[in-house]
Amino acid sequence: MAIQQRAERTRQEILSSAARVFDRVGYERASLARIAGEARVTTGALVFHFATKSDLATAVRGRARAVTRITVESACLSTEGVGGTAIDKLVITTHALIRLFETDPVARAGERLSRELQSTDPGPGQDCPWRREVGRLARYAVAEKALRPGVDATAVAALIGYVITGVELEMRLPGAPADAPWPLESGALHDPAEERLRRIWELILPGLVHPAAASAKPSKAPSPGRSATAS
Repeated sequence: MAIQQRAERTRQEILSSAARVFDRVGYERASLARIAGEARVTTGALVFHFATKSDLATAVRGRARAVTRITVESACLSTEGVGGTAIDKLVITTHALIRLFETDPVARAGERLSRELQSTDPGPGQDCPWRREVGRLARYAVAEKALRPGVDATAVAALIGYVITGVELEMRLPGAPADAPWPLESGALHDPAEERLRRIWELILPGLVHPAAASAKPSKAPSPGRSATAS
């Protein structure tokens, strides 16, 4: 039993180390030797648990999907029972995702690997928990008649997908001076990631939400019990 526990601990440490390496340098530049060094194990010990780099990437992506699924489900549940609309849930879910990407190298590695290995994916968004949830919430927003006439769920889901991916990619850029204007001439956003997202939502919500709905004023990331569309 003790041997099995040690083996499982080693496996989990290798997975965590692989996620950090994939997150930093991507799939092509990651090597088994580099990952083994990060995990402080021999290459032989690593290949005992994961025979190939592809096996490691698959395992990291699986863990990333699991933690992302928990994050989006928890974000949506936080509005249950307090009148949260589909738009509220969209805003809250995207903020939860950005917090996850800021703090969890496994989640970030999953995003990077999905982009770099997209030719092996079953299809855009089919195996991505947060993209599926965004699509579901966009359809609910249509059912609630919360969107402006002519705005369809597919376009909303695509737009939000671009926003989340863009903010996540911006996290990887070197920081700008604290007193730099927003945005810089290069077009990059250098506020903290959640502040960038808040300001983006502030711009796009008026174009999405039906005039009959409450005015959306996402002055900060909504917290449980606070409606994103509350006035």
